[in-house]
Amino acid sequence: MEDYRRDQIKLLIAVVSIFLIGTLGYYFIEDEWTLLDALYMVVITITTVGFGEIHELSSAGRVFTIFLLLLGLGTAATFVTYLARFVIEGELKGVFRRKKMQSRIQKIRDHYIVCGHGRTGRTICLKLHEAEIPFVVIESNQEGLALAEQRGYLTVNGNAAQDMALLAAGIDRASGMVTCISDDAATLYIALAARELNPNIHIIAQGDDPAIEARLIRAGADTVVYPPRLGGEQIARLIAQQCGVAPEAEVLGQDPGVMGYYLRIFRHFGDREITVDEAVASAGAVHAVALRTGDGKEIDAPSGETAVTKQDSVVMLVRTVQTGPDAKTPRRAEIAWSDEMHVGVAAIDEQHRSLVMLANEFQEALSTGHGREKIAQVFDRLLDYTVEHFKDEEKLMRKHGYPGADQQVLEHRAFTTDVMALNKDKRYVFPENVGDFLNSWLSAHIMGIDKELGRFLNGQDVH
Repeated sequence: MEDYRRDQIKLLIAVVSIFLIGTLGYYFIEDEWTLLDALYMVVITITTVGFGEIHELSSAGRVFTIFLLLLGLGTAATFVTYLARFVIEGELKGVFRRKKMQSRIQKIRDHYIVCGHGRTGRTICLKLHEAEIPFVVIESNQEGLALAEQRGYLTVNGNAAQDMALLAAGIDRASGMVTCISDDAATLYIALAARELNPNIHIIAQGDDPAIEARLIRAGADTVVYPPRLGGEQIARLIAQQCGVAPEAEVLGQDPGVMGYYLRIFRHFGDREITVDEAVASAGAVHAVALRTGDGKEIDAPSGETAVTKQDSVVMLVRTVQTGPDAKTPRRAEIAWSDEMHVGVAAIDEQHRSLVMLANEFQEALSTGHGREKIAQVFDRLLDYTVEHFKDEEKLMRKHGYPGADQQVLEHRAFTTDVMALNKDKRYVFPENVGDFLNSWLSAHIMGIDKELGRFLNGQDVH
């Protein structure tokens, strides 16, 4: 994205320079020409509209016109191409998307504002999303902003220390704010601005230097949190768990169930339509409690013959939920990386190989009874994968003008949506179901549209 913007700026500077050189050239070469006459001559020359000379040109003027045409025609054509791209290929879509985003933000109330979408901000936003707590992200870094938008969050592009950005995020209607910026001075300004705009808002500030905690409190922060300290506490809890002090259920986040029964979610990722009975049997559940279709329709107590199609979710009642060595499941076939899976672009193939490794690690964890423990790690790595892999692929598509870019981006967004939904329900999803999801993605995406992208890029001499 930054390279694309840089190219746009260079092109704009080139166009302005040509118009300036042309206007001044005609003005000084030709006698009694006004600046408007000179500018008009530049426009009709570069655009080749064929209106003829505005005044009789001297020999020097005609030589200058030839020079201007050679210099400016290619630049003008490139500029027109970029302008068409702006109008047709998505720039205007971005404008409308931001308008729609602003409209959605204006409708929410009692939400939280998260200032910054770096490492800490990403974790906070993910947990807020899981808990269905409404929030708006303020971010000035384009990479962090793009990631937040990709994950479906409400966003504001701007500096959180400025009133304009805070008001755009609805601070006057917000119930709380979290600053996730590793700069105590910036955090101080944000707290001051937020408290002035909304005296009743609850402010949680990330601090780096405990020495200025009192100053942050005076500036308006209600609570100051230090990530290194929290990280130390988490490590201590893990050590306590290993020593048998912390209950395993507390660490794993398992629901206690009722009389030995538990609710779990089965999501169907296969292309083949199955019945509710088949889904229940494959999951080893007692029976189905509810069915939610991919388009959001909900069916309570569905019959066994009810169809379950791709992306449908079945809420099931299971008798026991085991963790540890007793929860072993049969080892599924390992996905072997082969030449058939290569798309022919080294960077993309390396990232795909990492995803295959992740899928195999997860299958190994299932077979040894540690699938439930592995889920959190799987989702953390999957979310990181969506950041790096999709960013790199989309950058290549934009750079080389890939005609299937729109479909590829839709696939990326769909994958991100699935990961976010599974992550939100990870306490209740079947671990085996996550393995099905990974295998489905590998076969459908890598062996499908990524192969097409690879062939196109190879044709552009990208390997």
